[in-house]
Amino acid sequence: MLATAFGKLKQRVVWRLKGYIPSFLGANIKVVDWLPQNDLLAHKDIKAFVSHVGHNSLYESAYHGVPLVAFPLFADQHSNAKKVQHVGLGLAEDKSSNAQKLFETIERVISEPRFKTKAMQISGLLKDRRQSPLQETCDWIEYVLRHGGTRHLRAQVFNISWYQCYLLDVIAFLVATVTVVVMVIRMICRCLCRVCCRKGDSKTKKE
Repeated sequence: MLATAFGKLKQRVVWRLKGYIPSFLGANIKVVDWLPQNDLLAHKDIKAFVSHVGHNSLYESAYHGVPLVAFPLFADQHSNAKKVQHVGLGLAEDKSSNAQKLFETIERVISEPRFKTKAMQISGLLKDRRQSPLQETCDWIEYVLRHGGTRHLRAQVFNISWYQCYLLDVIAFLVATVTVVVMVIRMICRCLCRVCCRKGDSKTKKE
């Protein structure tokens, strides 16, 4: 179904595919078993991304301003596909769709400017930073050097005892609490049994 839909497109298709490869692939389709997805999405000529919309794929596509054709398969991918449609980043198709319907959906995402416009708007939000990642990294390195290793920023877990680190004190407290509760319940049960037995003996003697 995917091969048929891709083959109808006038655009060239780069398809990451392992295992079975259909023998009737169109001349516009290039199949590879691995590709640098993030780098490919950053290319200026990318028109759309047909994806199962896992979290990485969703955020990489949004960051680079590439409209999506969501094709969810399981787990969180279905909710991600709904997000894609809700914000206007693209359209979703179910795996039960036929080739013609998928082809028409891809064509809509490519040809309707609203999807690219929304994708670029979201990309702008994600890229709007006061500093580039490289500048921010350099600033933090210089901060660490200025303050001699920044021990004041270390997590407090490095300053506690080993038995606290492994929660042995908490485990010991819980075990002791459970033990005391069980012993109290056992003592109460014994007392109740003794009282009941005494009442039974007194009734027998009277009779």
